[in-house]
Amino acid sequence: MANYQRDMVLDCETCNLTPTEKPEPGNNLTYDIGTTIIEPATGNIIEQKSFVVEEIFFGEAQRMQSAYYANKLPQYFEEIANGTREVKSFFEVLNYIATACKQHNIKAIIAHNARFDVDALNTTLRYLTGLDYIRALPDSVEIWDSMKMWNAVKPKAYTKFCDANGYKTKHKTPRDRLTAEIIYRYLSGNNDFVERHTAKEDTDIESAIVFACYKTHKRMKEARVLYQAKA
Repeated sequence: MANYQRDMVLDCETCNLTPTEKPEPGNNLTYDIGTTIIEPATGNIIEQKSFVVEEIFFGEAQRMQSAYYANKLPQYFEEIANGTREVKSFFEVLNYIATACKQHNIKAIIAHNARFDVDALNTTLRYLTGLDYIRALPDSVEIWDSMKMWNAVKPKAYTKFCDANGYKTKHKTPRDRLTAEIIYRYLSGNNDFVERHTAKEDTDIESAIVFACYKTHKRMKEARVLYQAKA
């Protein structure tokens, strides 16, 4: 049987460390982590996990009220109760990620707008360890950004889609918007699609974006790599 490359698609949902009106680097604690291990060559989903971070979700009740999607908290309590979502310590989640990367020989951990997710994981680690540790994800695995991957391979039809629907940035020269929600609207043909903003479910659409990038067989610029793997 062929030994195909595997990647891990990762997403985080966060609350504020200190009050702020909008997300700021170094100020996001993650309470929900979703992972999906994919096999790009076959289009297979190998494994999915949904973790609620115990120390933040239950241990930081006041901060959780600042979660960007705090209206979804009752849904989390219901799904924790029925076993849909696992409650794990942050360190158990990091151990799962590191172990899964070794077991599946993961080439890259991929997130959409990856700097946000990496920053949230690192901030949570620093917060919970009193700055004793600063980098949450394994050094041996590269970190890729599916937003940059899509920007490198997107077809002209995507620009036409964004033009037709007003999905443009507010730059002096407007650019195509590259949110996972809008890209998935294009890929799925469902212009009414609304992103769930729960971590595991968001890795579903982000995995679809990654698969679509690979299917183009175009060279994805090195800008996709946030962190090089270390030997």
